[in-house]
Amino acid sequence: MTVDYRHNFTAGLIHGVFFQIAAAFGSIHTVLPSFVALLSPSTYAVGLMASVEGFGAVVPQLFTAYFIEDRPRKKPILLAIITLRWASWGLLAALTLWFAASQPGLVLGALLVLFAAFSIAGGVGTVVYADVFSKAVPTKRRGRFTAWKQILGYAGAIGAGWVVAGVLDSDGLGFPANYSLIFMFSAVSLLVAFVGFAMIREPAGPARRASTSMRHLLRRAVALAKANRNFRRILWTRALTDGAMALAPFYVVFALRDAAVEASAVGIYLAVQMGGGALSNVLWGWMGDRFGNRSVIIGTTLTAAVSPAAALVATIHPAAFLVVFAGIGATLSGVRLGHGNLVLELTEAELRPTCVALQNTLLAPVTLMPLIVAALVTVVAFEPLFIVGLGGALVALRMAIGVIDPRTNPQGGCVDPANLTA
Repeated sequence: MTVDYRHNFTAGLIHGVFFQIAAAFGSIHTVLPSFVALLSPSTYAVGLMASVEGFGAVVPQLFTAYFIEDRPRKKPILLAIITLRWASWGLLAALTLWFAASQPGLVLGALLVLFAAFSIAGGVGTVVYADVFSKAVPTKRRGRFTAWKQILGYAGAIGAGWVVAGVLDSDGLGFPANYSLIFMFSAVSLLVAFVGFAMIREPAGPARRASTSMRHLLRRAVALAKANRNFRRILWTRALTDGAMALAPFYVVFALRDAAVEASAVGIYLAVQMGGGALSNVLWGWMGDRFGNRSVIIGTTLTAAVSPAAALVATIHPAAFLVVFAGIGATLSGVRLGHGNLVLELTEAELRPTCVALQNTLLAPVTLMPLIVAALVTVVAFEPLFIVGLGGALVALRMAIGVIDPRTNPQGGCVDPANLTA
């Protein structure tokens, strides 16, 4: 088991690091909004991109939980998903090179379709990865593994940011070859991530199906949410944090259009965002292992408030945009580490896929927030929206303080509703 853990630690790092590099090259918060802004002047297109990403990521998760529930090994499913994802970026790179200049509407439509497929595949993969990860890495090593994965991944992603800055520089490649190259970098990085995940040795897990049908699983999921107050509190905290983060794709649009920053600043903002994630992960990983993931969630609500607050200052001092994107990076990494690991600790193995999927599925309405922001931007200025985002993050802080950590208090665990009625 020790050999498997060390082997899985290395293989998992290869997968996680290059997956994070790929995500940087295709960042929904910097690269994609700047690309969409070149294809269409409408902020609706940016909002639609963000909503497609969020909605596609969460909708299939309960269905996936039912599909994989009685499968002792799930790794082959995720290998197929990663293949679909790197192929999507490769196709987008080709379409961008061939048609973005002459037929931007065609490329925008293809981008939305491919990104929807990419996001749906990611939603399926989230449940599968959580189950494989929970079996391949022991509980007391998850915080350390996740922290190292994100630190090294963010180091690579910072490098990706500087690559993007160079590619988008006015003296570099012109449009659309510059964005085509960036998307191809994302595809290649995902291919390396595929190799890393293929190396993981997945232990067999429980093969018993707890849900007799999809309808039964849905009823069981709703009952699970009703029966577990702490789980609901965690959901509300995540919903409010994600609501504040709905502004994230629009900060770069605000910087490019209202503050008139240079296009190459997109790469710098990306590097700063990744740097914020990397530095915060040192803190998040230590806090998660030392004090439990409740403390990480509390810290994440604070960093979620940093970005809208700094954006208000950036209207006067554009250098504050660096703080905006550093806050985004810290918040995203904290949500992944804190909320991700806390949900794994809430349940036993047989209930884990349902609990992970339920968390994300119940948050589906929040994924529509970027569309609402896009609509509001057409009638009001950005600044009032930044104030609303700041308020939402502070309310999330209040909810997070009330979360019970299941590591130190068994009452914080997620109980199977079937056991309550037995």
